[in-house]
Amino acid sequence: MPRFSHRALAAALAATALVLGCGGGNGPLLRPETFNWVRQPVAFAPPPSGWERQGDNGGGTLGVRFILRGGGGQCISVTAFRQFAERDRREAIARLLSRRDSLTKREFLEELSLARPRLDDPISDREAAMARGIHQDLDRAASDYFSGSKGFVAADLEAALRRAAQYEPTLEELLPHIRLRPDRMQNPEWWRIGHERDTVVVGLPAFASDDTLITPDGERLLYHEVFWVVKGCAFKATFQGRRDNLDTFHRVVESIQFPEQVVVAAR
Repeated sequence: MPRFSHRALAAALAATALVLGCGGGNGPLLRPETFNWVRQPVAFAPPPSGWERQGDNGGGTLGVRFILRGGGGQCISVTAFRQFAERDRREAIARLLSRRDSLTKREFLEELSLARPRLDDPISDREAAMARGIHQDLDRAASDYFSGSKGFVAADLEAALRRAAQYEPTLEELLPHIRLRPDRMQNPEWWRIGHERDTVVVGLPAFASDDTLITPDGERLLYHEVFWVVKGCAFKATFQGRRDNLDTFHRVVESIQFPEQVVVAAR
């Protein structure tokens, strides 16, 4: 058995630690997973095991965050904007339509109220027009219900469901509400907006932004975001960290799929 000097052994251990550390942060991605945070599923391969998984639930989003162990706050996240997905009233209207004859008067009125879309703070003029139209359809349903015209109630609810199904927010409509704006942040001085662009990522129209986050101790971290809207559901992939881990973020993004998506050709 060969003999090693203390210096050679220390060098070997240091090299092993370096290899293991690089593998944890920049090794092969994990097995792809599918997440059903909103109506449109999203699937992707998480970063290597050196990135610790945590739930990400705040600011109207729902998703998962991966924090690099010993990385000083470096993280990768994929999230869905639940606050906008929940504005879709198709499921509530369809449920009321299917159950209308089995509900008591009180139950019918409660579900009718739940089926109404929000009228305050609309995403866009298109959404505002859709919401007003559905309210009118549901007002007629209530009137026909009280007059005993069950057939008209069904027709009113079907009209509301068709109207709801015809509207899905677009990336252009949602982007002003979801993109990074320093003036909306708790500490605006920490953020520097960099290169922003419309693009195509994983075969879908996207908006990407390469910005900078300045930490309280003065360190400048890359802050990259990619946004998509698929079937009316908004998603975001985010990287906060140093340049040597940016490749891991790009590989996670390249693994993203939206099941049953409509793919467009890259430009």
